[in-house]
Amino acid sequence: MVRLAVAEGQPGADRALNDLCKLYERPVMVFILRKGHSPDQVEDLKQAFFEHLLAKNAFADASGLKIKLRAFLITKLQSFLIDRHRHATAAKRGGGQVANMADLSETQALLAEPVDERTPIAAFQRQWMETLAAHAMSELQKDYAQRGLGDLFQALAPFITGGSEETLAQLASKLSRPEGTLKSDISRLRAKCQNLIRSQVATTLEDPTPANIDAELRELMSPRL
Repeated sequence: MVRLAVAEGQPGADRALNDLCKLYERPVMVFILRKGHSPDQVEDLKQAFFEHLLAKNAFADASGLKIKLRAFLITKLQSFLIDRHRHATAAKRGGGQVANMADLSETQALLAEPVDERTPIAAFQRQWMETLAAHAMSELQKDYAQRGLGDLFQALAPFITGGSEETLAQLASKLSRPEGTLKSDISRLRAKCQNLIRSQVATTLEDPTPANIDAELRELMSPRL
């Protein structure tokens, strides 16, 4: 996606660039929030950051470097915010303190949860993992819908994301589907989700060997996050 995004004039380049920015905007917003910027600054800073990358043709640099996309973005983001801090005066609000959750919009509050002592980088990595998982589930939803199984996906998804308020027995009764069949359905969906996440991680690594993918996932899911 990075290589296509920087290929000016190539079919799909603009779409790839837009998708790239959209896919990873949530981790960027979380990092900015955790750095203590006020909620009303977050959207503007996120937008300015991606515009900065485009103006500097930074993604072209990324496509030629042997570096994780995650590491590349977080390095560029930290440098960008430091530079903005040096040049900002009266425009900066918040006093360098972590944003009060009560001041956040619904979307911003979602990005910043849970409230804890996570460092900006740890919060960035946690949101990165959640972005990969959400994207995988979105792709699976489309796949199930195309096969006429949209309702089944909606019923099974909470058992994958951990948001189910029903027991397996209750769901089996509602769907008139044996519990054993549902267990197999859930197992297949979980396996597909895990494979999609691994595939996405692979696309962000210069050398996506199974060992490197495993190492990236361990870092993203580290208990310290």
